[in-house]
Amino acid sequence: MKLVGIIDIGSNSMRLSVIRQLDNGAHYVVDEHKSTPRLANLIGRDGELGENAVNELMTHLREFMDLSRAYGVEQIVALGTAALRGAANRTQVVETVLRHLGIRIDIVSGQEEAFLGYLAIKRTLEVDTAYLMDIGGGSTELSLVQNGALVASHSLPFGAVTIMRHARETGHDMSLFRLPEFAADALNSLAMLRQQPHAEVIGIGGTIRNVARVHQGERAYPLALAHNYTMPPGDVEATLQRIADLPMQRRRKLEGLSRDRADLIVPGGAILLHVLRQIGACRLRVSGRGLRDGAFYARILLQDAESPAPIVEDSVHNLLRRFLTSEEHALHVSKLAFALFPAFPEMAVHRPAADKVLYTAAMLHRIGVHVSYYGYDRHTFYLILCSPIYGLSHREILLAALAASYKGRAEMRKLAAPYKSLLTDDDYDLAARLGVLVRIAEALDQRREQRVKSLRAAVDSGRLSISLVIAGGADVEIAAALALTAQVRKIFGCDLAISVDV
Repeated sequence: MKLVGIIDIGSNSMRLSVIRQLDNGAHYVVDEHKSTPRLANLIGRDGELGENAVNELMTHLREFMDLSRAYGVEQIVALGTAALRGAANRTQVVETVLRHLGIRIDIVSGQEEAFLGYLAIKRTLEVDTAYLMDIGGGSTELSLVQNGALVASHSLPFGAVTIMRHARETGHDMSLFRLPEFAADALNSLAMLRQQPHAEVIGIGGTIRNVARVHQGERAYPLALAHNYTMPPGDVEATLQRIADLPMQRRRKLEGLSRDRADLIVPGGAILLHVLRQIGACRLRVSGRGLRDGAFYARILLQDAESPAPIVEDSVHNLLRRFLTSEEHALHVSKLAFALFPAFPEMAVHRPAADKVLYTAAMLHRIGVHVSYYGYDRHTFYLILCSPIYGLSHREILLAALAASYKGRAEMRKLAAPYKSLLTDDDYDLAARLGVLVRIAEALDQRREQRVKSLRAAVDSGRLSISLVIAGGADVEIAAALALTAQVRKIFGCDLAISVDV
């Protein structure tokens, strides 16, 4: 086991992620820490970070080091972005930090910052063609992805903090719909933003996450999950307008808006709205993963943009390893569940989403045992719902949690009750059907010995007939599957018969 720390020294905030890596390859965040020194505001007229600014930086880094030391972190990757990148005395600042704290800060270029954001998105979201946008405190990174590949990127030397500072120093009227001329001209001159009109924008950074969380709060959205949340451009504009209309005191108390973001949301939002309008974007999709995640993939896992990225499979296997669940059994249950699926051709209309849901449910159906065997179905539900499973929409994650934990319609409805706004009646039916397939598949590997090698299934004359190819006796497995006959009859309206090929 190893613990690593990833530090992002931004122009507005500094963040630390402590990530545990298990010997089996699993990795997950165990703690995060944030401070808000706003280094971009501490750069003097001479372009340097003065003594007080460096002391402020050192104070927050000491806090990060104390937390890292308490966890036993063995390796730290520290990245500096726009504020340090633009400081005239950045070399001296880096040397001072190294001498006093032993932290080696790597000041990344704007191009590398954009690439790390792209890498984080590529590893955690399914993306074909889109613009990626990272609104920071002192810079804004814009990239174009086509057919999943990064084809262009630009780093612009302004962000939410620098726009706000410019407005205060010049008396510019800070409005959602009126960027300072230098910023508007820089965006308007980017030919890249004219290459893919009406594409979606995938957004990184505090401005975009906060807009999404406020939007979720206004709608009583049932999942505390911003990653892969989508908003129409009209909703983005309306949400930002409602925030901007609030007095600062009320803004700081608004659900979903971080208190330290209250004065930055308008300048950051102005950048966002300008780009959405300029592209004619079809929607905004939120990425909860960014620079630190990209740095972890690139610097710790040594992955690059060309590394294979089966997003759903990678995150599912990561959870299995984290919760010490047999991958061999999970893969076999998944194989058997998918062999059962063609017996019900009416479910094909739900593909490809049904495939992702069935795979996730079949693979993760027993992770709740890691919490406790007793009531493990409920633990499985909440672990799937609250764990990072990438490549699935919020609705698909919920369906996978319901299918994996399925024990009956009544219990499923109870579990789903807080999230019913995300589901339709057809969704409940789909979750129940996939859930029964998972339970049959699980039963057919009851002893975790893969005695049932393969199967064929078909529905005929009101009966689901399953023909098994086995190695060794499978009486226990057949009995366990036949015990689900009542569930099959209730959900699929047919009886269950199992035979063995000889």
